[in-house]
Amino acid sequence: MKKIKLLFLIALISQFFFACKKDGELIEAKSYGSFNISSTTTTEVGNLLVDVDGKITDTLKAPSAIKTIKAYIGNRKIKIYQPGKSANPVIDTTLNIKDNKLNLTFLYTGDLKIIGGGYDGSVTPARGNSLVQFVNLENSLPAVVDMKIYELYYSDAGDLLLDETATIKAINKTRFSSYTELPPPKHGDLSTGGYYFELFDPVNNNKLVDFFTDFPSVLFEQSSQQFMPNKVMSLAIAKDPSSGTFTTTIIYETELK
Repeated sequence: MKKIKLLFLIALISQFFFACKKDGELIEAKSYGSFNISSTTTTEVGNLLVDVDGKITDTLKAPSAIKTIKAYIGNRKIKIYQPGKSANPVIDTTLNIKDNKLNLTFLYTGDLKIIGGGYDGSVTPARGNSLVQFVNLENSLPAVVDMKIYELYYSDAGDLLLDETATIKAINKTRFSSYTELPPPKHGDLSTGGYYFELFDPVNNNKLVDFFTDFPSVLFEQSSQQFMPNKVMSLAIAKDPSSGTFTTTIIYETELK
């Protein structure tokens, strides 16, 4: 009986060994990783399908969805598209999957597509500071613009002054800029302090949007330029249709805990 058991065990081990070989070469077991998707769409666009290496693996529900997608480690071909429209994908890219720290965020309305936005955890601001990033959605502006951010305050003599706080280069129309960290205003307090901006042509440095013409503000809440600490704001540059002046519109908003 012992001899039969031993022969059976040897046969089982041999079977396993040869099953792990192909043309005499050992087959390495594939390891899994994952990546995160955050999508914002409209009800008109509807749900979107997630395709990994030619196989549909998940569905992004309209109007917004947050998903963690499991995939083999390595370069994976990722497509995201409306049902029946795989030839015209919203997203068509290759991601190098390692762990679950890879984030893909996008906004799609049918006419507009923006990659990025929201908070991906890659930058941690100092406590009390906030992060802002921008995308240029104004048709009357060039495809790429530079921005200067100012704090507005009054001198003791009552003069209106601008204190330059940050410069952001190459804000475009398809992808959010990198994060810029803003501290609480140095002048005044949180109830009155805020940030404003001007836009410049990166080719010749001509001023495209002037503070004293438009008073364009960096919004931390809809219709309020009052600085809010511990927030991440993804903002679109556009004209206010009612006033015709430049402003920012909140696309994504996250409060850091």
